[in-house]
Amino acid sequence: MRCISIDPLSGAAGDMILAALFDLGADPASVQRDLQECGLNVTLQFKRALCPHGLTCGYLRVIDNDHPDCHDHEAHDECEHHHHEDMGEHHHHEETCEHHHHHHENEGENHHHVHRGLSDILAMLAKSSAPVRAKERAAAIFRRLGEAEAAIHGKTVEEIHFHEVGAVDSIADIFGICLALEQLDIEHIYCAGYKIGQGTVRCAHGVMPVPAPATARLLEGQMVTRLPIQSELTTPTGAAVLVTLSEGTLPAIPFQLQGTGYGHGAKNFELMPNVVRALLFETPAENKLSTDTICELRCEIDDQTPETLGNVQELLLASGALDVCFSSTQMKKNRPAVTLQVLCHPQDDSRFASLILEHTSSIGVRVAERRRYLLKREKTTVETPWGPVAAKAIHRPGGAIEIVPEYDSAREVATAAGLPLRQVMAAVHNWKTQP
Repeated sequence: MRCISIDPLSGAAGDMILAALFDLGADPASVQRDLQECGLNVTLQFKRALCPHGLTCGYLRVIDNDHPDCHDHEAHDECEHHHHEDMGEHHHHEETCEHHHHHHENEGENHHHVHRGLSDILAMLAKSSAPVRAKERAAAIFRRLGEAEAAIHGKTVEEIHFHEVGAVDSIADIFGICLALEQLDIEHIYCAGYKIGQGTVRCAHGVMPVPAPATARLLEGQMVTRLPIQSELTTPTGAAVLVTLSEGTLPAIPFQLQGTGYGHGAKNFELMPNVVRALLFETPAENKLSTDTICELRCEIDDQTPETLGNVQELLLASGALDVCFSSTQMKKNRPAVTLQVLCHPQDDSRFASLILEHTSSIGVRVAERRRYLLKREKTTVETPWGPVAAKAIHRPGGAIEIVPEYDSAREVATAAGLPLRQVMAAVHNWKTQP
């Protein structure tokens, strides 16, 4: 199992994370081809250079070839946007809270900048021939960023035409990161912490305090450290990538450190290097089980009907919970009740706690972090006499691979063929020996 731990030494931005992955060994040319194939006319300029603090780092510029003077990171940073009264230089971290909203002052009326909506971006991903996991990760990041923008502006996600997420270089950063993770065969992503700065930032809606509104919304529920640096350290793109993909901090189990990558931002800080560090780890061959950290949310309910509780379960699962279950319990005053248990990723615990408190009668939710062991599993398809059935290939300790049918797919095939469900599932279930 290969995993990566992202260490935002002084914050994180999309181009810095992608530069760190390139520094680790992902191929910029391959990522650029995939981005162009899905409709982004961009060039990725990546180089390694010595930073002022003496580290050899990766530097990345994303150039929009349709607007080469405005949409690459460096040109944009020189345009304007960050407002720091105590700082005279004009190179900034990466992007503002609503990136690329403004044009150059000398830009003509015919240079129209398209701000895409979420549906436009998801359609762009869908037509790509990139690996499914890369597209799924990217879509989850865009949805998370869209939800944050919508909440800030009091609109639905469908109504939002992002300035930040719809900018060409931001799309390239997010999808590029997911493509690079796939190249490196990364199964799990962890984050060592979040950093925020001080001062103000100029957004499309005026001067705002740091962190910018979208960044602050995305980091809600996370542990953050405020550094004595007058700058926007974590950008909305960087925050969206990390809070969506991170499973928490690196588990305390033995790993082999395989490599280190550094991604530097456009701005230099006197206090510390302006870098994101990416550490590549691999589980030793003798450690057959991987682990991650999840959150368990629990509460007891004694005054809701089964119908409404069933609706709560459907809502939580539809919202991305890893599992939802009810168990019988006994409460005070001899009241029969149920215990609601919800499993989710650590970065989602506050969101699910809010859903529980909104849709149940509970007035409190207990949260605990749990470390779990996981078996490697892969999606597969099994051909049966009645049609293909989706299944999971589960790698069991000892070397065997168990093929387990997916319930919904097997039921669909059984219904169409007029057969008992258990007959179809039995035809799919199988054991194989690893080569």
